[in-house]
Amino acid sequence: MGETARTERIQVSLRRRDAYDISDHLYGIFLEDIGFSVDGGLNANLVNNYSFDGVYLDKQEIKAVEEPLRYWRFEGELMTFGTEKALSKNSKYARIVVKKKASLINYGYSGQQRGWEIPSMSIKEGQTYTFSALVKNRTFSGKIGVQVLDGKGAPITDEAFCELSGERGCSPEGVPVLETKAPGWVRISLTVTGTKESYGKLRIAFAGDGELWLDCVDFHSDDLWHAGDPKWRHGHLRRDLVETLETLHPRFMRFPGGCIVEGLTPGNEYNWKHTVGELWERKSNYNLWAEKLPDGGYNQSFQIGFYEYFCLCEDLGMMPLPTLSAGMNCQIRVRQYKRKENTMIPLDSPEFDNYIVDNYLDLIAFANGDPKENRWAALRAKMGHPAPFGLKYIGVGNENWGRDYLKRYDHIVRAIHEKYPGIHCIICCGFTPIQAMNRSVWNHVKKYHPGAIADEHSYHSPEWFIKSVGRFDHYDRNRGKVYMGEYSANGMMAGKKMTVENSNCLDSALGEAAFMTGMERNGDVVEMASYAPLLNLVGSEQWYANLIDFNPKTVSPTVNYWNQALFSNYYGPKYIPFSGKLPKGVFLSVTRDEENFYVKAVNTTEADSELELEGLELPETGVYPAECLGKTEPDVRNELDFTGESVQKLKPERTEATVEQGKLVVSLSGRTIFVCKIPH
Repeated sequence: MGETARTERIQVSLRRRDAYDISDHLYGIFLEDIGFSVDGGLNANLVNNYSFDGVYLDKQEIKAVEEPLRYWRFEGELMTFGTEKALSKNSKYARIVVKKKASLINYGYSGQQRGWEIPSMSIKEGQTYTFSALVKNRTFSGKIGVQVLDGKGAPITDEAFCELSGERGCSPEGVPVLETKAPGWVRISLTVTGTKESYGKLRIAFAGDGELWLDCVDFHSDDLWHAGDPKWRHGHLRRDLVETLETLHPRFMRFPGGCIVEGLTPGNEYNWKHTVGELWERKSNYNLWAEKLPDGGYNQSFQIGFYEYFCLCEDLGMMPLPTLSAGMNCQIRVRQYKRKENTMIPLDSPEFDNYIVDNYLDLIAFANGDPKENRWAALRAKMGHPAPFGLKYIGVGNENWGRDYLKRYDHIVRAIHEKYPGIHCIICCGFTPIQAMNRSVWNHVKKYHPGAIADEHSYHSPEWFIKSVGRFDHYDRNRGKVYMGEYSANGMMAGKKMTVENSNCLDSALGEAAFMTGMERNGDVVEMASYAPLLNLVGSEQWYANLIDFNPKTVSPTVNYWNQALFSNYYGPKYIPFSGKLPKGVFLSVTRDEENFYVKAVNTTEADSELELEGLELPETGVYPAECLGKTEPDVRNELDFTGESVQKLKPERTEATVEQGKLVVSLSGRTIFVCKIPH
C-alpha cells in the first residue's frame, strides 16, 4: 500500500516592519425593514397594525392606501375607525360598540405569503407577557379580558381582566395619558403568563355594553432588550435578535435602508421626523417591500424609529450611520414601473431646501445638538436621552446615480458642511459593482469632494467575489474612501435566480470570506463594509439571501453570519503584509492591535493546504486555540422554518494552530475559513 501524499507546506513571511494602519471600524451592519426585519422582528410588539394607522400598497395603482382595520378580526356588534379627538393628528383608532360581548383578534406577523389569519405570536410556558392599550371610554361599562389562543381556539396563556365603568369612567388600572391634545385617553395594562409553548392569536374580549375607543395596542414578551431602562420607554426590542447582533461586534450600523430610504412613490420616502416622539405621534407609511406581498400588506409602524436606532447603536457600541433621501424615488423602480412624472423633488424648488435639506440639518441637531438651543435636540432629551449620540457619518441617498443625483449631493453636502463641517457625508455609486459605471462618481469625488466616502454595492456570485479579491488594490488613495455598503454572494447580478435552497450556503460564505481578506489588505481605502440584508422572517420571501433568519420564537444565524462573526471578532487596525505565493484559491490576512495578532486564512478549493507563517516571533513550539468554519459540501446551509427550531448544520468549530521552530503552522482543509488569535 502506498503512502498518503503529504500536503505541500507553503512558506509565508510576514513583514511586520511594513505594517500599516487600516480602518478601525471596517465591519458593521446594515439594517433595513425588509423581510419583516423590524415590524414582525426586531420590534418586540407582536401586534400587527397595532395603532389602526395601517398604510399599505395598492399594487394595481401603485399608490398608498389607508386601511385602519386591516389584520384585525372583530366579532360583535360594530367596529369602525375614527379620527375625531384622536391622540394626535397622525392617529386613527378603533371605535368599538359592544352589546353584551364582543372580541377583537390579532394574529401577529406571518410573513403573509400564506395569508394573514395564521396564529403567529410565539408563546412560551412560564414566560410573562404584557398587554397595554390606550382607551377612551365613551359609554362602555364592563370588563376587558386578554388571552392568547392557539389555532384551535384553546388558551395558551392565562387570562387577565380590567374593568371600565360608567360615564367615561375607568377603574384604577387605567393611567391617564399625559401630554396629549386629546384628553380623556387612559392607558390600561395587564399581564398574562404562558401556559403552553405554541403559536397563538391575541384575543381582546369585551363583556358589557357601550362604546369605547382603542389605540396603540401592545402585546410583548417581558423578555425584552434592556427591560426597564427608561431610555427604552417608547419602542421595545426583541432581546434574542439584539443579542445575535451583539455577537457580531459591529463597529457601525447603517439604517433605515436601503430602498425604503428612496421610497416607491412620492411621499413614500423615509422621513425620520415621522418616526420620533411619542408612539401615537408617529406617522406610519407603507413599506416599499410590500410590492413582494400578494396583498401589498407591509406597513411601517415606526414603533422602532430613529431614536430607537440611535439607542441601539449606543448600546452595542456602534457608530450610527443614518441615510436620508436625496429627493429621488427609487431609480430602479422608476424604470421598472415606467413612471416618468413626480419621481423627483426639483432641486431648484423651495420644497427641496425646506424638506430634503432641512431633514439632514435637523437630524444632525437631533443627534448631536444642545437641548437648550435646538428643538430637535430638546425632543431627544424629552424622549429619554439628554446626552448627544455623537453622530459623525450620514449617507446622502441610496443606490442613486446620474447627474441629477450628483447635483443634489453637492447641494446637500454644501448645506451640511456650512453648519456642521465635521460630518462625513457618504455618496452613492448606484447599485452595480461594475467599475466603469462607478467611474463618474469617483471622478466627481476626486474633483469636488476629495476624501469623501463612496458607497459601492455588489450582489454577485461567489465566483465573482473570489475573482474580485484584488478589486481595491489599485484604487487611488488620494481620491476618497470606500464603503462597501451592501454585498452578498447571492448570484443576483450574475443572473442566478435566488431561492431558499441555493442561498446562504457554504460556497457563498467562502466567496465573501475571500473578498473580505482583500478588504482588510486595502483597509487603508476601504473604510467600512456591511453585508445585506441583515434580518429575515422566514417565509416572507422578499429576499432569499439574508444574514440572520428568524421565526416568531427563535433565531437562526446563517453560515454567512458565522463568517461575518469570525472576521469581525478577529480583527485589528493594523495590516501586516506578507511575502510568499499562496496556492490558487487560498487567501490570507494578518492584522494586529495592541494586544494580539489575528490570522485569517480562507481555502475556497476542495484540496487541503498548509501554511507556515514566519515573522511573529513565537516560541519554538506551542499550540494556539483557533476556530474554523466549513470542511463540508458547498451547498450546506443552516435551516429554519416558520414554526420549527434552528438546524445549525454549520457553525464555527474549535481547532488549533501549532508552532514548529518558531513558525505558525495553519492546516487548511478544503472549503474552510480559519481564524486564530495570538498574543504578543
